[in-house]
Amino acid sequence: MSESITEPAAPPRRRGDRKSQIARIAADLFCERGYYTVGLGEIATEAGITGPAIYRHFRNKQAILAYATADLSAALERLTSPAARTGRSPGERLENIISEVVGLVVERRRSVQLYQWERRYLGSEDHDRFTAAIAALVDVVAELLGEVRPRLPAADHRTLASAALSAVASLSTHRTPLTARAATEGLRAVGLGVLATGLPPRLAGEPAQPAPEPAVGEFGSRRERLLAAALRPFRERGFHGVTMEDIGVAAGISGSSVYRHFPSKADLLAAVYYRAADRLTATTNAAIENAGEPGAVLRELVRAYVGFAFEHSDLAAVYLSEYENLPDDDRHTLRKVQREHVEQWVRLLTAVRENTRGAHARLVVHAALNIVHDLSMSRRRITDSAQVEYLVFAALAS
Repeated sequence: MSESITEPAAPPRRRGDRKSQIARIAADLFCERGYYTVGLGEIATEAGITGPAIYRHFRNKQAILAYATADLSAALERLTSPAARTGRSPGERLENIISEVVGLVVERRRSVQLYQWERRYLGSEDHDRFTAAIAALVDVVAELLGEVRPRLPAADHRTLASAALSAVASLSTHRTPLTARAATEGLRAVGLGVLATGLPPRLAGEPAQPAPEPAVGEFGSRRERLLAAALRPFRERGFHGVTMEDIGVAAGISGSSVYRHFPSKADLLAAVYYRAADRLTATTNAAIENAGEPGAVLRELVRAYVGFAFEHSDLAAVYLSEYENLPDDDRHTLRKVQREHVEQWVRLLTAVRENTRGAHARLVVHAALNIVHDLSMSRRRITDSAQVEYLVFAALAS
């Protein structure tokens, strides 16, 4: 899970295109605090203009988000253009495009995370362009990997490409202090390390889409029914896109009865978070309690975490995406839980690989976790839990 650590001061922003500058500032704020939490006044203040002046450039906040994602789409499209595919051999072209993606992520660290949640708030045309730009990047990396490693099964090309790009994009999910050089070198090594790994055959019969959490039966408690019913709506539409009445209807509980169990929607969300934290802790502790030496403990932790993400993808997705909407006290408490989970991974990694220390250890741990998150929670799964375990170890070994 992501930790919140103060990052070093960002480099000065470009002063050329005022509209682009405002959009990038807004994208940074959206990713840090949540789309609904950020107001136009905050964006204007950060951009150094008055509130009314922002309307000279954008009619509303939705238009700013659309512009920011279009700007990021254009940057991705430039990476995949024929002119950008430089290098004498497929291997050189593959390394070059990974380096270019790393450069983009390092430059826009605070806003790259748009790719994980933007679909909730964009119109269909803007969303389609953004999705197409990401898909085109995956396609180009997969195509080049196929030329470099022609003996790999075709399906593995795309799996490895997706995992490598998720590892690189992980820089946007945490605030570990890193110099631009350290981040660039570390992410490039992780991305190329993932592309070089091998995968076991994918198991037949694995579902192509994540299954929803099992519904609580009619004889289950109303509280449990509400918790189960909230997960998929929160995941698909976001905290602000769902009402308590929506959740009540999904749980078969109508009217004011919902509020007898949770005073507010934020309290219900907090209960979901504590449920996720408790289940994850119980799952990982049970897996590692008898594992023995650090290498075995790390293997069991990876297996348990990947299994949890695949089995409880709705719960895990909400746990990762709605943090800023928690009540303040709950947010601070759960932040400590998330940090401790990351530190557990870091301690094990440094015990197993003594040459991996400090900020780099956290960099590769977050890269590994982001691979799990993106591949297990994708609306159409292209891999299974066994393959993801291999991808995690490839990232950790970088």
